[in-house]
Amino acid sequence: MEDEERHHRDAHFQEKLESLKASVALVTSLLKQILRNTFGEGPSNRSIIFVQTPTTAQSKEIIGEHG
Repeated sequence: MEDEERHHRDAHFQEKLESLKASVALVTSLLKQILRNTFGEGPSNRSIIFVQTPTTAQSKEIIGEHG
């Protein structure tokens, strides 16, 4: 019984970790876009397009189900 509970906790932790990784990747990508637009390539008044990847969408669903 303890092994089953531990496995469930580990699986839940792994889901949360993957969700966090996806969120950090998205924020990093957006920050790079902002910095590129502000300090680098092209004018700073270019609009930024926010694109949600399937990985991020899946992670948000996991949070909704378990969080």
